[in-house]
Amino acid sequence: MSLLDNFIQVGKIGRPKGTKGLLRLHCFLNDNRDINKFQKFYLEDETTINVKLVSFDKKSPLVTINNITDRSQVEGYVNKYIYLQKEKLSPTEENEFYFHDLEGLEVVDQQNEIVGKVASVVNFGAGDLLEIYFIKSSKKEFFRFTETNFPKVDIKEKRITIKS
Repeated sequence: MSLLDNFIQVGKIGRPKGTKGLLRLHCFLNDNRDINKFQKFYLEDETTINVKLVSFDKKSPLVTINNITDRSQVEGYVNKYIYLQKEKLSPTEENEFYFHDLEGLEVVDQQNEIVGKVASVVNFGAGDLLEIYFIKSSKKEFFRFTETNFPKVDIKEKRITIKS
């Protein structure tokens, strides 16, 4: 089983905070507090873990894993990605997409010619960016994911239209 088939990446475990087993979590969910809505998460090797939001350090959520309260025991989780089963996530609203739904889409121009592919979707804090691999130039470029830049997204057809 491939994690990409049935699971979605929802966070990356950061470095420990203090001595009581707390870890920072780089959460990819819209609301960090949603962490506590889920019973179990998975690591890449499909190990099941329990993640519980305890508090915040500035804006970073602080979590415990499997109720471990010792810093040395949680250090092995640092830099690991956590996943949820896709079926556990809420359906998206109209014009709302999960990153994994956009990655790999064919990019077409307004004349419906294939010009590239969505290589990745990232958010560095100032909004979502699509990294587009352009076939002609063999180069990748980032574009803000806005309705102006991408007027049509068709998940079923696996296509996204880029404004010329």
